[in-house]
Amino acid sequence: MTADAMSTMAKGDSSGIVDSARHVIRDASAWHALWSAHAGAGTPCPEVDFATRMVVAAFAGERPTPGYAIEIAGARPESSSLTIIVNEFAPPRGAVAAQMIVTPFHIVTLPRYDGEVRFTGTPRASFARDSDQVTVRQHPGPEVDRVFARAAADAAAPSSTGLDPNFAAALAYLAGPFSGILILLIERSNHFVRFHAWQSILGLGGLGLLSAGTLVFSFLTLLLSPVAFTVMYRFSELLAIGWVLAWVVCLIKAFGGARWHMPLAGRYAERLATRQSS
Repeated sequence: MTADAMSTMAKGDSSGIVDSARHVIRDASAWHALWSAHAGAGTPCPEVDFATRMVVAAFAGERPTPGYAIEIAGARPESSSLTIIVNEFAPPRGAVAAQMIVTPFHIVTLPRYDGEVRFTGTPRASFARDSDQVTVRQHPGPEVDRVFARAAADAAAPSSTGLDPNFAAALAYLAGPFSGILILLIERSNHFVRFHAWQSILGLGGLGLLSAGTLVFSFLTLLLSPVAFTVMYRFSELLAIGWVLAWVVCLIKAFGGARWHMPLAGRYAERLATRQSS
């Protein structure tokens, strides 16, 4: 299979799919569910002619800093299967990067192949043997896994608030954790909205408390040392700026239908939203 037979549909480091995964899609319904989980419910899905093409997607899962990447490098036919080459990359050791969770992904289309598909390549450590292979989970029909099922449910389930789910999720951030609590008390049916409400409470609420606590502590240190007061006061200012930046990003991502995860808080928000759903 030649390199020009492969076409990239999307590539980046901000996917709504937070678990490491490889997928081969040959069915329109499974493709729509995967795209909804990746880009957010309601996001227009690129058209694919599944009579002649198939979709191959690789997700690296959550990574702690920018600089991580994943790439579908190519495909090679073998005797009884098609091997997809996927490489993962990590930032150089010692590199300075922002503490922000990223979720690298690469989605491509290839000429349709109805046989067995396998994955090979170098994982993040880049020392794996080229022979290390895993069999891909395939989706030959409308059967979907847990991620697809949740995405499909979010797309189908209306928000208990009576609002568009994306708008309700954005409202959860509007007044910080206070609006998150209000939305959480109302929302009972949409996992996407509950996730953002919990993230508003845990992420913005926790960051706000930390900033306020640091500010109070800085005035207490004024009695001990002017230098300590200056350091703590500047630190509280940085936390406040971080809160504003996180608030803007969360608001934009939620309104766009994306599941952007704040460090630490995003993971716990996902768990709490799922537990409440269960």
